Amino acid sequence: MIARWKKLGREQKGASLVELALVLLLLMLMIMGIVDLGRAFTNLMILTNASREGARYASHFPTDSAGIIEATRSAAENSGINPNDMVITITGLGATRGQPIRVTTAYDFQMFLGGLVGINAPLVLQTHTEMVVFGLD
Repeated sequence: MIARWKKLGREQKGASLVELALVLLLLMLMIMGIVDLGRAFTNLMILTNASREGARYASHFPTDSAGIIEATRSAAENSGINPNDMVITITGLGATRGQPIRVTTAYDFQMFLGGLVGINAPLVLQTHTEMVVFGLD
């Protein structure tokens, strides 16, 4: 009787190992997805801050497109995003006092999980900030 219980326990060990391997694969995929979402959210916040700095500069100097782009790129420096990879669009360039000016930033975000699942196309993160021109400095 005892030998029968021992034999049954040995058979269960192999089944537990197979179950662990299957569940561990799904758990690792979930963790990779969570890490990717965290990275994407962090990059979106960096883009938001960069567009805000560009719009803030544009609200003072609405005709200086090079300065607006430089202010936007300098806000994203040392943050994990290459500022030269950002696409910066300025809408309302040359606006006068009281008119809105908008700075839009876009970035192609490459996911870790995308390569494992077979989605090689980058996720396009885009944000914009609109401010009113309140002075021509």
